[in-house]
Amino acid sequence: MSSYNSAATLAQPSIIAERIDHVYTVGQNHATQISDPYFWLRERENPKVREYLESENEYQQTVLKHTEELQEKLFYEIKNRIKQTDNTVPYRMKDYVYYSKTEDGKQFSIYCRKPIINENENGEEQVLLDLNELAEELKTNFVNLGIYKVSPSQDLLAYSIDTDGSEYYDLYVKNLNTGKLLRDRIDKSSKIARSFEFSADSRTVVFTVYDDTHRPFKVFRTKLDIDTYVDERLQCKPIELDTCELLYTDDDEKFFVSVRKTLSEKYVFIDSSSNITSECHYLEANDLATGTFKLFGNQPRKTGLEFSVTHQGDYFYIVHNEGTNVNFKVTRTPIQNPIFDTAEDFVPYNEKFYCEALLAFNKHLALFGRSGGVPKLVILDPERKTAPREVEFPEPSYDLSPSHNREYDTVKVRISYSSFLTPPTVYDYDMENDKLIVLKQDEVLGGYDKTLYKQEKISAKSSDGVTEIPISIVYKKRSEQNPIVLDGENPLLLYAYGSYGACIDAYFSYALFSLLDRGFIYALAAIRGGAENGRNWYLDGKLLKKKNTFNDFVDCAEYLIHAKYTKPEKLAIYGGSAGGLLIGATVNMRPELFKAAILQVPFVDVINTMSDASLPLTVTEYEEWGCPLDKEYFDYMKSYSPYDNIENDENIDKPYPSVLIDQSFNDTRVNYWEGAKYVARLRHFFATKKSNQNTNIILCKTNMAQGHSGSAGRYDRYKETAFRYAFLIDQLIGKME
Repeated sequence: MSSYNSAATLAQPSIIAERIDHVYTVGQNHATQISDPYFWLRERENPKVREYLESENEYQQTVLKHTEELQEKLFYEIKNRIKQTDNTVPYRMKDYVYYSKTEDGKQFSIYCRKPIINENENGEEQVLLDLNELAEELKTNFVNLGIYKVSPSQDLLAYSIDTDGSEYYDLYVKNLNTGKLLRDRIDKSSKIARSFEFSADSRTVVFTVYDDTHRPFKVFRTKLDIDTYVDERLQCKPIELDTCELLYTDDDEKFFVSVRKTLSEKYVFIDSSSNITSECHYLEANDLATGTFKLFGNQPRKTGLEFSVTHQGDYFYIVHNEGTNVNFKVTRTPIQNPIFDTAEDFVPYNEKFYCEALLAFNKHLALFGRSGGVPKLVILDPERKTAPREVEFPEPSYDLSPSHNREYDTVKVRISYSSFLTPPTVYDYDMENDKLIVLKQDEVLGGYDKTLYKQEKISAKSSDGVTEIPISIVYKKRSEQNPIVLDGENPLLLYAYGSYGACIDAYFSYALFSLLDRGFIYALAAIRGGAENGRNWYLDGKLLKKKNTFNDFVDCAEYLIHAKYTKPEKLAIYGGSAGGLLIGATVNMRPELFKAAILQVPFVDVINTMSDASLPLTVTEYEEWGCPLDKEYFDYMKSYSPYDNIENDENIDKPYPSVLIDQSFNDTRVNYWEGAKYVARLRHFFATKKSNQNTNIILCKTNMAQGHSGSAGRYDRYKETAFRYAFLIDQLIGKME
């Protein structure tokens, strides 16, 4: 038996960052000056910046040192629930089945294939790419796989790797017959992005590259020298972009470019999309080596028109929101002369069904969408001889997505399914016979019994009176007769995201049971800004309606307190990236509601970031947040920007939660300085405010060798989760056995 004291009782001095006068001006139709004394923390190459971040790391290690034993215990709990040596479900591509595997003690995945001998038998395993060996060869603890593409001829593998989390990649091509690398490679200095396709003869490739703001904006084509190989990786020779053929450029900084091949392998598309607008060019795949892409459907980009295109049989199928079709519908147009405007309705518009993605197979179509706040799968007949069929799932909340679908001539669509209590499960759905076939359900070790837990779906009334906000909850039952006690004493973790129309559903987490088994309730709020309840749910939480996102989250917290699921002293909140903005904004609004807050890679310096067009994502994000150069948007964005609203006199005498910032130095999506500046200003606020009521801690952990997604290795990810969970347990429970 061991115990430890809450970190809140520690009297260790906080680190106070230097304040240096700096004023910048924002605006076109206004010229507003902003004082930012921590602007200097943006100076990535300044030794004082790294010194400050390292000292913050040392400070958080000191403050949380008493939780190290708990962190280790949590790490092993998480690890011991997961089968360490395991294979993914194989998927077929032509003459092989492909899969990946993990091995006990190894951080990274190993990618393999087996030749198909007959319907019931496969040949010897061939290892295509072992990321563990690659990490050892490159002398790095971080290896993230970007592109992983096998050629149509099945004899070449193109793969790209990021070794520091910056999302800049080196691309190599490996001969799968000899195991040797082609001499040609694409160096990260060329800024290759993550979309890539082989030509039909496997000898020519097309790929996208980033501009200086990490925006994919060009498509190049080059012919591979397949006859020249090297014995060592260092002997590879970078392909110069000026020797490649430029196929497409998008100079509009709001648009991201990608290249893809249809499942039928008949067409290749260049998609150019902003947050609200799409444009598409296409080419027959057989002509990819020399052909010219042409505009799809005679439909140039039109602001607000979003669409995606796929191919099946004699038609192109289009999922789009033209006109009043806010939830999208499906139309089709002949491949001989595709015209967007004259495409016929295939799936008529249904305001209660949000169309998200369409997979096209030889004889069937699989439509993924949402209705009633949960994901749906509907099977469609291209010949319209049978009515649409919805696949039923029994649980009230769940996560559903397409899995590896690499065969066009099949009657089965592969899907991934899980819920709070159902482990990740891969199904084949037989579209011919309406049958759901379990291929694999991940094993949960350690005696997991789902009957000991309960998941529910509840809702909170929005403060504007417009809607009910869905909340999915899960907890460990106290007993069968009284599964939950509503006495306000339950520690509760409330999570949400609420941006970009992203849908965060009730998925299975091996780690979460370390909280549930300690009495936590976990609550997932489907707030506006996400699209869990359809496209309008998203539109009501962006731009000049963004505060609906934060108000919804506060409404959920207040409901959970009022209904006695928890109380402020037992309530923690957690969000990452744009979800970090959510947490920062709501803490500024209602700090007294929360005991602890985790902001992971948080977007908290809204005005500064959105005023700097040289930063990654800024310009394309104008359609999500607004542009602060415009006075109306500036005023609105500044009113909720977490960094700009810390020093709020209304909060001087209110209790404030403990705050943990968890971020990465090499993050190109949300720069490290956002969290660092936020912590520095928060510390200054507490150092200079009059109230001494707060016993909070403020911590900033910066991972110095990784990016937006955190660690690449699975054991490192377990440790990161254990660290965050130890912080939560320490804050909400305090002493643990």
